[in-house]
Amino acid sequence: MSIHLLGGGWADDESRWTGRFIDEARQRAGGPPTIAVVLWAADEAEGAGWHDDYRADMTKLGAGEVRIVQLTAERTLLPTDLGGADGIFIGGGLTPGYHAAVMPAADTIRGLVSTGVPYAGFSAGAMIAGDVALLGGWRIGGVPVTAESNAEGLDDVTLDAGLGLVDLVVDVHCAQYGTLSRAVATVHAGLAERVVAIDENTSLIVGEGGLEVAGDGSVWTADRADDRVSIGVLAA
Repeated sequence: MSIHLLGGGWADDESRWTGRFIDEARQRAGGPPTIAVVLWAADEAEGAGWHDDYRADMTKLGAGEVRIVQLTAERTLLPTDLGGADGIFIGGGLTPGYHAAVMPAADTIRGLVSTGVPYAGFSAGAMIAGDVALLGGWRIGGVPVTAESNAEGLDDVTLDAGLGLVDLVVDVHCAQYGTLSRAVATVHAGLAERVVAIDENTSLIVGEGGLEVAGDGSVWTADRADDRVSIGVLAA
């Protein structure tokens, strides 16, 4: 089974990217799968506004039971929240909030993935999936490297330990929000050796066969090459 890193965005038909994750969960379940959808919001009332949309999207793609797990600043993810899930989907929103609330169950997530449960991270859920998580920020050494609107409440570009599912540092909404410059600056500053930045409506699928891109956009790569940064593009 695979790790599906989704760059964010919404579309009427998401079968070519999010649908790939549901297909793997169905294969594991042998029928309509149970999907644990983990969401974070500042409070439960705010989070509840997204529940119907996520349920509808997952059901349309072939999910059976869609179990919403709503996290807040006071409510972190518990191992029991994921029991019986055929697929784990971590949603989008404020990345530092997701990181703080999901990491207490990191060992459980890694254990389930190691047994063949597919993982999908949407936006924030993709950014925290790696060995190292990019939490946000818009400046390095006081110099702007992306728009302040991409800061997620952080000034300095900030990295921390992630879920450890992939050996990648992940950024999202690349072409749409202009985060490629942050990816390049992060590598240039020596904060990471490699960053992948994923467009919206696009997934980077990490599986036994290596890296695969699915969807409408591209995955942009920033890699250290001696004292320079090399930029590449992986297209669907």
